[in-house]
Amino acid sequence: MTRTSRLPALLWGLVLTACLVFSGWQLLRGTSLDTRITALLPDTHQSPGIDRANEQLGAPFTHRFVLLLDAENPGEAAAELAQALQRAGAVSELRYRPGDYQLDSLLEVLGPSRYRLLDDHLRATIDGGDTDELRRQALASLVMPTGIDQHPVRDPFGLLNRWLDSQLSTRFDTRGDLVTLEVDGKALVVMTGELAGSAWDTGLQDRLTAAIDAFQKAHPRAHLWRSGMVFHAADGAHQARSEISTIGLGSLIGVLLILLVVFRSPVTIATLLLPLATGAVFALAITLWWFQGIHLLTIAFGSSLIGVAIDYALHLQCARALAGREFRLRHMLPGLALGLVTSVMAYVVQAFTPMPGLRQMAIFAGCGLVGAWLTVVLWLPMTRVRTTPGTRKLAERLWRVLDHLRGRLGPRVALVLALIAVAIAGVRLQGDDSLRLLNTSSQQLLGDEALIQRELGRDTGTVYLLITAHDSEGFLGRVESLNPLLDGLVKDGHLGGHTSLADHVPSGARQSANLERTRRLYQQQLDQVYASAGLPPALYERAMEMLTQSPPLTLDHWLTSPLGESDQRLWLGDIDKGQVAGMVTLSGGIDDHARQQLESLARSDEHIELVDRVEQISNVLGKLRRQIAQWVAGALVVLTLLLALRYRWRTWRVIAPAGGAILTVLTLYALLGVPLNLFHQLALLLVLGIGLDAGIFMQEHPRAHHAWLAITLSILSSLLAFGLLAFSATPALHHIGMTTLIGLASVWLLTALVQRRVPKDQPAP
Repeated sequence: MTRTSRLPALLWGLVLTACLVFSGWQLLRGTSLDTRITALLPDTHQSPGIDRANEQLGAPFTHRFVLLLDAENPGEAAAELAQALQRAGAVSELRYRPGDYQLDSLLEVLGPSRYRLLDDHLRATIDGGDTDELRRQALASLVMPTGIDQHPVRDPFGLLNRWLDSQLSTRFDTRGDLVTLEVDGKALVVMTGELAGSAWDTGLQDRLTAAIDAFQKAHPRAHLWRSGMVFHAADGAHQARSEISTIGLGSLIGVLLILLVVFRSPVTIATLLLPLATGAVFALAITLWWFQGIHLLTIAFGSSLIGVAIDYALHLQCARALAGREFRLRHMLPGLALGLVTSVMAYVVQAFTPMPGLRQMAIFAGCGLVGAWLTVVLWLPMTRVRTTPGTRKLAERLWRVLDHLRGRLGPRVALVLALIAVAIAGVRLQGDDSLRLLNTSSQQLLGDEALIQRELGRDTGTVYLLITAHDSEGFLGRVESLNPLLDGLVKDGHLGGHTSLADHVPSGARQSANLERTRRLYQQQLDQVYASAGLPPALYERAMEMLTQSPPLTLDHWLTSPLGESDQRLWLGDIDKGQVAGMVTLSGGIDDHARQQLESLARSDEHIELVDRVEQISNVLGKLRRQIAQWVAGALVVLTLLLALRYRWRTWRVIAPAGGAILTVLTLYALLGVPLNLFHQLALLLVLGIGLDAGIFMQEHPRAHHAWLAITLSILSSLLAFGLLAFSATPALHHIGMTTLIGLASVWLLTALVQRRVPKDQPAP
C-alpha cells in the first residue's frame, strides 16, 4: 500500500480516537441513557406540565417499594428481613412498625386547624340542624375520652378524630407492634422501604433481591408480595442476563464457528468484526454530540441496524480470499458504494420525520454504517487474508445451489405475487401498539403488583387529570368543583376511585364555611354539654375563643409535613405563565362512559387535561411504527428510481430480495393474524438493508462466486445473531427475532430465484 493510500487510513484512525475520547468524556461527566418512552414524542404534542407530572407521579414507585409479609412469627420474620435489607445496603429507610411513622406530628400539623376540617357527613349533620346526637357523643367522650386530644376545651366534639377517621384508611391495623393489612382473612405485615440508590442500579438490584431470596430460603413457609420499579427492573435485568448467556452466547459462538470454518483464520474473523466496533464508536460520538444525550432504544435498535455493516466486510474479505493476489479493490468499490448509499438513504430519510426518537435512531444507524464502511475500505485492505482450498470448495458448492434456483421467478410472476401480497396485507394486517410489548416482568411479579396496588388503594398514577390555576387556592377550588362528577362516576361503578390534594387540604373558602359550621355547633350544643358534664360555664368562652385563633391549613404547610409526604407527588407548583398545577389521580377500572365524560370535561375547560400514560406510550409506539412504514416506503420508491439509472431493466432484480422479503413477512403475519408492531418494523429495517446489499452485489458480480458466498454468510450470521431472538421470552426481542428469521430466509431465497440464468459455457471467476 502506498503512502498516499495510507494517509486516509491514518486520518480515519485519528477520527475514531477522537470519537472514543469524546464519548468516554461525555459518559463520565454524567450523560445518562434516557429510558423515558414519552421522550420520543415531539415536544409540541405535550403541555409543559405533562412531562413533569409523569415523572413526579412515577417517582414514589421508582424510589420506593412495598412488601407484604405473611409468616408464622411475623414480628421476628419482619425484623430479620429488615436487618437483612439494611445489611445489604439496599435501603435507606424501612418502615413496618407504628413508631416508624411520625404520627406524633398529627397534633402539630392538624390540631390548630381542626375547627376548619369537617368531613361531608359532619357538614351535612350540622347543616341539617339535628345536632343532638353530636351532643350525646361529645358528653360520652368527656366521661371516657377516646382518640387523639379530645380535650373539653380544645376539642369537645372530637373534630380532629372525625377528620382523621375520614382521611386515614381503616384497613390498616397494628398487631404486635407491627403495621398490618388484612387480605383474604390474613393479617399481612406492611413494609415500605426507600431505596439507597437508583432503581436502575444493577448492583442495588442484586443486593436487594439477594437479601430477599436469602430470607425466603431461611423461611420457606413465609410468603412475600412485592411492589416497586426496582423489582420490575431486576426481573428484566435477570431475564436479559439469562438470555445473553444462552441465546446471545449461543448465537455468538455459532457465528464465530461458521466464519472459522469458512476462512480458517482468527485474524480474518477479527477483521470482520472490526467494522462493527468502529461503526458503533463513530455513531455513538456523533449522536451524543448532535442530541446532547442518547436514548436506550437508539442503542438497542441502532446497534442491530448497523449489523448490516458486516456485509461490507464479508464481501471484501470473501473476494480477497477467493481472488488471492488477483484482487483489486477498485472492482469492489461500485458495489460497496451503492450498498452504503442505499442503506444509509433507507435509514437516514427517517431523520426528517417529526419524531425525535426516530430521528435519533436514524442518525445513529446512518453514522454507524458510514463508520463501518470507511473501516472496510480504508483498513481491511491493509490486512492479510488467508486463502484456503476449503473456502473455494464451499463457494463452489453454494454456487451450484444458486444455479439450481436461479431464473425460477420471472418479472411477471413476481409482479403478480407482489400485488397479491399487498392486497392481503392491506386488507387483513392489523397493528398492535400495546404497552405489553415493553413488558419484561414475570407474571408472578405482575400479580403481586396488582394485589398491592389494589389493597393499598393507590396506584402509580397511570391515568390522571392535570389541573392548572393561577394559585393554590384556585387549584383547590377547581378540584373541589370536580368532586361531584367524580363521586358520581364512582358511585355508579364507572370509576374505581380518585385521589387529590383537596381530599386532605380543603380550599380556603371551604375551610371558612366549615369554621362557621363549627361555631354554630358550639352555639347550639356546647353549653348543654358542659352543663350535663358538670363543668363550669366559663369553659364555653374559652372554647369559643379557640375558634377565633384557628389558622387555615395551607397546602404548603401540609406538603412540608411528614403527613403530607405521600401527597407531594400530586403537586407540581409553579409551571409557566404564572400558573400552578397539580393532579387528580384516577384509580381502579375506568370504563368507556367515564372516559367519555372526562374527555368531554377536558375539551370544555382549558384548565383541565386528561392524561393516560399507558395510552400515551402506546401512541408513541404507534406513531413510530407508522412513521417508519411511511418513510421506508418513500425511500424504496426513491431508491428504485436511483438504482434504475445504473441497472435499468435489471433494477427489479435488485429490489426484489428486500421488497419481496418484506411483503412475505407482512403477508404471513396477515394470514396468521399476527398484528404488526414497532419491533416487527425495526427488524424489517435490518431485512431491508441486507436485502438491498444482496440485490446490488449480485448484479455487480453476477458470475462471481465470492458475491454469493458473502451474501450467504451475511444472511446466516444475521440469522444466528438476530433470528435466534425468536426464542426470547421478552416480547420485543421475540418479535424482532421472528421477523428477522422469516425476512432474512426470504431474502436469501429470493436473491437466488430472481437471478438471470447464466449459460453453462460461461466460466465464473
